[in-house]
Amino acid sequence: MIFNTWAFGVFAVAAFGLYWAVVPQRVKPLYLCAVGAVFYAYSVPAYLVLIVVLGAMTFAIGRAMLQTESRARKRAYLIGGVLASVGVLVFFKYTKFFALTVDSLARHQILPIPNILVPLAISFFTFEFVHVLVDIYLGKIDTLKPLDFAVFTLFFPTLVAGPIKRYQSFAPQVHAIVIPDRVTIARNLYRVTLGLAKKTIVADSMNAFTGPITTPGDTFVRLDYWIAVLAYTTKIYFDFSGYSDIAIGLAGLLGLRIPENFDMPYRSRNISEFWRRWHMSLSSWIRDYVFIPLGGSRGGSIVTALNLFLAMAIAGLWHGAAWTFVLWGIWQGLGLIVHRIWGLAVVPRVGFLQTGGAPVRAVSTAITFSFVSVGWILFAAPSLGNATSVFTHLFA
Repeated sequence: MIFNTWAFGVFAVAAFGLYWAVVPQRVKPLYLCAVGAVFYAYSVPAYLVLIVVLGAMTFAIGRAMLQTESRARKRAYLIGGVLASVGVLVFFKYTKFFALTVDSLARHQILPIPNILVPLAISFFTFEFVHVLVDIYLGKIDTLKPLDFAVFTLFFPTLVAGPIKRYQSFAPQVHAIVIPDRVTIARNLYRVTLGLAKKTIVADSMNAFTGPITTPGDTFVRLDYWIAVLAYTTKIYFDFSGYSDIAIGLAGLLGLRIPENFDMPYRSRNISEFWRRWHMSLSSWIRDYVFIPLGGSRGGSIVTALNLFLAMAIAGLWHGAAWTFVLWGIWQGLGLIVHRIWGLAVVPRVGFLQTGGAPVRAVSTAITFSFVSVGWILFAAPSLGNATSVFTHLFA
């Protein structure tokens, strides 16, 4: 169920009306689980079983980790649980991608192409399950309660497109839900309205200009391609941040808080700052559960560069099962590597770069915006051939 549909509008009116007018305080967590299940089952009812079973398995493994003193056993539970979640994600989201890649390399069909419908939000809830297990192993989560975890799993405002929640900040709120006052209600209704406006008025209207990226050809001139790049740059921000605004507002109306996800990212002065402002819940997840476990920046410049490269390639693949997304992640990783080298080798030797006056900030912001905007071509193009054609028309 998508937020900007009449179906969700009817669902939301009924769900919120019952939540505040009828459902007793002590029953609200159970009610959130029930409406979350209805919300998730709306698209493909059978896949409700998937999220429930995978969530129950994660909960059972997490409880087992909390109840054992053996570090080796905890590690075994962790590896098993993470492999199960990641395995489910790989099967549903990447089996077809891997089969197509093998057949393409072989130049004839070796593997059958499966017809698998990807479950709603599987990338988000599997990442949340991995986070729970890893943080239990690291001692950041010391208790796991069934009802808290069920609400965490089936919380419908974040099921579509995040933000990716952290259990230790979300769970304590489940049994401390308070009725929002008028100011809080007004603020969250404004947030929902703002998100809908971003999505329907701004983002969707950009579709009229993005054709040269999705269907490039000689009928377009170079200016058309640059307009398309800027239109898609606008579209993806207002679309994604709009969904996040709606989710945050809905959560606030339910008496719960979830993480912010965007902080004016196109005003960033470098690519590292951009990733601290763009899709912040994913950026922090990649940092904590991919980049740092790989070694982070502890192994010298070459190892750090390799870790950035791998982390961003994984982030690209997480967004979509296609080589265009992988290359987009690599593009971002290379940007982070260049920025790191620039900061270590150039900035300390150039005085005006260290002071960072208004002209430096303006140029840095423009360069970062241009780098990000050109990178979106790889994100938006439906194939490598399309992306190559767009780059050719832009720069040849």
